[in-house]
Amino acid sequence: MGFEAATIFPGVLLEGAERVAKNASSYEAAIYPRIIQEMGWSSTLISESNGGYGGSFADIGSLLEGMASRAINLPIMTRCCIVPGMLEAAPETESVSALLLQIAQGVACIELAGSLSWRETHKLPQLSPVTDGWILSGRLDAFEWSECCTHVLFCALDTASQNISIVIIEAGQLPDQARHFTTVERRRIKQVDIGSLKIANYSVLAQGDAASAMCQAGWKLAQVSVAADIVCTMNYMLAETVGYLQERKQFGQPLAQFQALRHDVAKLYVSFETCKNLLMASLRSLEGAGGRDDLAALDLLGVYTREQAIAFAQSVIQLHGGMGMTQETMAARMATRLVANALRFGDTYSHVKALTQFQADEK
Repeated sequence: MGFEAATIFPGVLLEGAERVAKNASSYEAAIYPRIIQEMGWSSTLISESNGGYGGSFADIGSLLEGMASRAINLPIMTRCCIVPGMLEAAPETESVSALLLQIAQGVACIELAGSLSWRETHKLPQLSPVTDGWILSGRLDAFEWSECCTHVLFCALDTASQNISIVIIEAGQLPDQARHFTTVERRRIKQVDIGSLKIANYSVLAQGDAASAMCQAGWKLAQVSVAADIVCTMNYMLAETVGYLQERKQFGQPLAQFQALRHDVAKLYVSFETCKNLLMASLRSLEGAGGRDDLAALDLLGVYTREQAIAFAQSVIQLHGGMGMTQETMAARMATRLVANALRFGDTYSHVKALTQFQADEK
């Protein structure tokens, strides 16, 4: 029994990401999100006309794969993929172009906060118009925070029109009172009660159909990013598991010789290959016009990869002798990563609900 992790998203960015991950491979090693700007990764999806690299999602996949190889958590999804993707989908204004250029130059660091799905408008902060601006109220749900953040981008609900709006505010505008905590996969999270905050008109980047287009662009990127991270983690996790079974001995022979364990590994391999092939087939939906078929394809991707991620993590922990609480082991850290990804930007239920509605509308 043998398995070697094969590269899924090859490229120059993968090599750089792997070097960063290896330098921080120790469980206690600190790796600061500022490195995203220092390496220029935040400019990956920004077009060349806006000062960026002009890359594709495959380049983002390289960054995610590099981090997944050592179970290192950096806000690659939001700061390198979702936020730039949403701004690229925004109406072409001077303020949006300036923000994209600042991100590409490493001057601005914009984090995504709160809900991203238009299906969850009741959870969004409220935006009320006043004479010379807007009043923002409500709460920004848990988002990844670091000292290098300069702005926060989020969706809000316009109380007058009941339409989605895209809002960006400077980090200094956030109230000082906030809840901080660290997740099981060691992500630093912040939750802010906004209270009643007055913001200028230029803080609202888009409203109505334009805001919905930005939100949808971000949601699509979020789904393929989560799926890519899951698939890449599965890849290295399977290699880690096979290596463990070949080295660990019981009754005088390697665990890899036991037929029952070999069957479990075969199931893991089938799960990984199926998820990978589904991911690659779903990437074309990113280039689509955002029609119902494209969204349904990404919902299907979300359902399957999330279900398989949890089952995969459970099986690997059992194959390692149930060492689920030993966070120093690579397998346990990767298992934690899989479970956490299964709950990012939606869960299995939300995707099943959307697919059920899609099927009902087709009849």
